[in-house]
Formats: sequence, C-alpha cells, structure tokens
Amino acid sequence: MIVRISSKFGAVDAVHKTPHMGVDLAKPEGTTLRALGEGVVDRVFDGIGNIGKGLSVQFNDGKRVIYGHMSEVKARIGDNVHAGEIIGFSGNTGNSTGPHLHLGMKGADGSWLDPTPLADKVANINWVDGPLTQMWGLLREKVSEITVDGVVDYIADSAVALPVIAVVGGSVYALINMFSKGAAKWGAIVTVLYGLFIIRLS
Repeated sequence: MIVRISSKFGAVDAVHKTPHMGVDLAKPEGTTLRALGEGVVDRVFDGIGNIGKGLSVQFNDGKRVIYGHMSEVKARIGDNVHAGEIIGFSGNTGNSTGPHLHLGMKGADGSWLDPTPLADKVANINWVDGPLTQMWGLLREKVSEITVDGVVDYIADSAVALPVIAVVGGSVYALINMFSKGAAKWGAIVTVLYGLFIIRLS
C-alpha cells in the first residue's frame, strides 16, 4: 500500500513551531491500526492535549512507538500485544489539522528517533484488511482534496497513460481468459480502474 507522509520528522512549519518529533501519515478516519511487533502497552492517552487519543507500546528491545490522533483505542495499559493485533483506529483527535496518524518513536534511552522507516510497515501490516478496503480509504481521502486544477491535471495525465493502461488491461484479459471468460472481463476492468486510481495518487 502507498503511504503518504504529510509531515516529516524534524519538520518546522506553520503547524509545528518546534521540530516535529514524529511523522504524520495521511490516513482516513477509522483506518485499522495494528501493533508493529511484540510489546506492552505502557501508556494510553485520553484525548486531552496535542496528541489526542493514542497509546504507546514498549517493545522488547526497549524502544517505544507512540500512536496519536486516534479515533478509538482498543488496547489498555499492561496489555501484551503481538504483531498484527488491532490496537485501535486512526482519527482526527487532539491538535490535528485533518485525519492522520502521528507516529513517534523513542529509543531505550528516551531520546526521540526518526520513525520514517516504520511508515511502510504501518501500511503493510494493515494490508490484512484487504486491498479493496485500503484502496477505498485512499480514494475517499483523495476525493476530498479535488480541485479544478487537479481535475485538469488528472484528465491530462489519464489521456497520456490510457494507451498503456489499455494494453496492460488487454494483457490481463487475455491471460485470465484462458481460465475463465467472466473473470477475465472483471480482471481487465479492475486493472484499468486501478491504473486510473494510481494516476490520481501521483
């Protein structure tokens, strides 16, 4: 799954007056969040303050990962969590400018670390929800960002990419058609729609 980092580690901008001690991952509200590994929930944030609702998981190597701006926390302090276990849902709580997940990380010595390498893992571990669920969530997020200029750019990009998408869709149809004609039709349709969707993400 594609992950869009809306605010990088160390960023100083209109929202972050001091260096940002984490990364913000654009996620539709209600996206399932899962533990990244084996650990213990050592803190739960109640929604008050900058981070809003969230939690902290301390892993066996001593590092802590903090999830913020959640809409709902499913884990409790003291819970032992395992990789892939549901710990809550992304949201827009606390001092937030829009739906996203704040992801922070501290070393065993308590110093802030750059959690950027975890961004892909956050997305991939959520893939168990299914590609269609994730695609629909991204689509809802992108639709909310549509502007007139964006529509014009999208039409232009689609016109350039359509021949390539058509060839790929035709190839998928021919391949699947060897096994099932009905599945081949749907395979080609999904391929074309996915191609147009990827253009919108670029």
